[in-house]
Amino acid sequence: MLLLLFFLLMCKHFICDFALQGRFTGPNDKYLITSRRLAMHAFDHSLGTAMVFLFAASFTFAQGHAVFTSIILFAVLDHIGHTTIDWLKNNFVKANNMQHNERQFWVLTSFDQILHTSTYFAFVLLFDKLYF
Repeated sequence: MLLLLFFLLMCKHFICDFALQGRFTGPNDKYLITSRRLAMHAFDHSLGTAMVFLFAASFTFAQGHAVFTSIILFAVLDHIGHTTIDWLKNNFVKANNMQHNERQFWVLTSFDQILHTSTYFAFVLLFDKLYF
């Protein structure tokens, strides 16, 4: 179950971080903590995470475990975590005048993705610790 949960979180992450992110138009102001684009992007992630944990809660409920609070808990944690990681990345990009066609930007993006992946790994460990 835990491997499936991690796999679903990663699928959700790639859909939200790549397929959905480009639909918000306007200036890239995601270096501002008050950015609407940043908030909407993080909301995509929190909604996706809620859906993954709804699946997990439904699956585990059938096995006699009530874990429905995990839906809200991990959605909120994802929203906060994703906002923080992306805000920090965008501030670093702005402060160092990085361009998307530069190698240093993609190295930073790789680090950004490692942080997001580590967050989901921590979610799975926390889910196991709190609910089983």
